[in-house]
This record gives sequence, C-alpha cells and structure tokens, in this order.
Amino acid sequence: MYQIRKCERITSWQMTEVANLNPDKFRNISEPFEGETEEDFVKYLDSLYLDDVYEELDEETQIEMSKIYEPDWTEYSNSTWKGEDSWLESGRVDETWTKTGGFEPNHTTDNE
Repeated sequence: MYQIRKCERITSWQMTEVANLNPDKFRNISEPFEGETEEDFVKYLDSLYLDDVYEELDEETQIEMSKIYEPDWTEYSNSTWKGEDSWLESGRVDETWTKTGGFEPNHTTDNE
C-alpha cells in the first residue's frame, strides 16, 4: 500500500486600501523624510518603523497610515483563477516533517 497525496501551489496577490499621504508631514519628526521624489518616499515608508513615530504624526496621517499598517486585505489576483498548478506525491505521514506539512515525500510529479 502507498500513501499518496495531491499538492497545489497557489500565488495570491493582495492589496490594502489606498492611503493618501503628504511627505511634508514626515519631515519634522524624529525619523524625518529627507528625500525629494515619490520613489524616495516609498522607500522611506518601507524602512520606517511606524511605532517609533506614530505619536508624532497628526491624527489625519495616523488614520491614513493605519490603512497600510493595520490593513483589511483585498485579493485582486490569484493563480488558481487561471488554472491549477498541482502534483502528486508518494511517501509517508510523519509529523516531524513540518516543512512539508507532516509528510515525508519519496516521489513527486512536480517538475520544479
């Protein structure tokens, strides 16, 4: 007797609500924005640890930032919408194999 399972690879793209942010509101805080371009601002926000500066921001900016840092996610694309990327595996159930969901695979039809 063989233990066989089917696996599926899924990629999901999600987004947050759009936040309207004024870079000038970030220029006079303890970790100031010093850039000039939209790209500079996006990189600055990506590296910013919000907890360190949150109280320094005005209420309107705090509300807008919460759209990014405390988001309600909306899925806008999913690889399963265009087809299935699945394969079969043979092996045995073994809970110590946590990376593969408690299954020790011996053989697979996955080409990757």
